[in-house]
Amino acid sequence: MTRNIVDLINFKIRELQKNLLQLKQVSYEINKENLKEDIIRYWGIERGIHICVECVLDIANIIISSLGLERPDSYRETILTLYKQGVIPEQFAKQIVGMASFRNILVHDYTRVDEDVVLDILMNRLDDFVMFIKYTTKWLEENY
Repeated sequence: MTRNIVDLINFKIRELQKNLLQLKQVSYEINKENLKEDIIRYWGIERGIHICVECVLDIANIIISSLGLERPDSYRETILTLYKQGVIPEQFAKQIVGMASFRNILVHDYTRVDEDVVLDILMNRLDDFVMFIKYTTKWLEENY
């Protein structure tokens, strides 16, 4: 892997961290009752989650490309390929593979976004992104 690819992955990790920080800050103020009280803030939460998922998928695709692998047919397969290549553990891959489906809803079926899912991600699943960063960083350190 060239230095440029490592730099690109680290850039995407920093972008992910920046968005996670913003989401964590707003998570302390949000609950089921006030989630959509301020629609602009709600849209910001949705967009922040969307960017985090896109960062994960971008990092995955950079790794897959750098290994000379064929690009998977779906975002779901992209996540599972990281497991198959030893970047993330199998159980973690199974835990986060739903990100791909949620990304597709945010992008293509945005009128069906389930507020309960948004709230659950905001309150309970942000650490999945933190763990993804840890696994990716560890893999980079061990391999490059």
